[in-house]
Amino acid sequence: LASSSSPIGTSILSLRDTAPSRFCQTSEDQTISCFISLVYKLRENDFLPLLISLLEWSEETVAKSITFFNLTSQLSEKLQGLFLLFAGSIFVSLVGKLESCKPDNADSGFESKKRKKSGMEFMGDLEKYCLMTLFNILKFDTTHTFLTADRFDSILPILLELICTTDITHLQPTLSELPIAANNPRLWKQFNFQLLSRAKSIEPRVRQNVASVYLDFVAKMGQSYSDLLSDSLPFIAELLEDSDETVEGTVKEIVEKIEEVTGESMDQHL
Repeated sequence: LASSSSPIGTSILSLRDTAPSRFCQTSEDQTISCFISLVYKLRENDFLPLLISLLEWSEETVAKSITFFNLTSQLSEKLQGLFLLFAGSIFVSLVGKLESCKPDNADSGFESKKRKKSGMEFMGDLEKYCLMTLFNILKFDTTHTFLTADRFDSILPILLELICTTDITHLQPTLSELPIAANNPRLWKQFNFQLLSRAKSIEPRVRQNVASVYLDFVAKMGQSYSDLLSDSLPFIAELLEDSDETVEGTVKEIVEKIEEVTGESMDQHL
């Protein structure tokens, strides 16, 4: 298993790709669980070549990429901060895969017409596992050393593009965690402006997605949000008058959360 040339590690993970008609999510998750148990027995110098070998294997097909990032999502959850030692090896690929999940790219990168028909399902799975992996990387980066400004700049525009999708179950916690992991006031301001600018969309769903992410962001920022308040007020004031009741309701929750974390009333501002 530790050998990068061994076929064992890849063959047991290939069912989604080689036999899609017989694929079972539970079976893949059980296989990954067993695989992770074996990983625990490896030394660091053995694991990194194995991870890189699996990454190269995953680039062959979309199905293999989905399985690989399912593996990394579970592995990063188990290893927590230790996974940060290896996360740099997969980050560029993760960014590229999320780029391919953007709505305007949803039909690209498939290797057969049959799979193009199920493209949205494929891209949904790929997006989910990439976001779960990224969230774990951000959450467990307690020293705030992984998410450099360059990495932040490479991933933020892609995540903001994904905010127009219907289901943001996995995007919401990941996107709101991004500035927290960055731990940089300049990047906080950049994130704050770019996210709120998305609320200019004519689509109520997009505005609601922005508001939902922003509510999480304010809660995670806590007292530090005070430094962003003056820049945010014009956007919040406009959203409080939103024609969509759901959006308006979420923005009222944002106002309440701002008052909670800053300790000051918003009445004088709005």
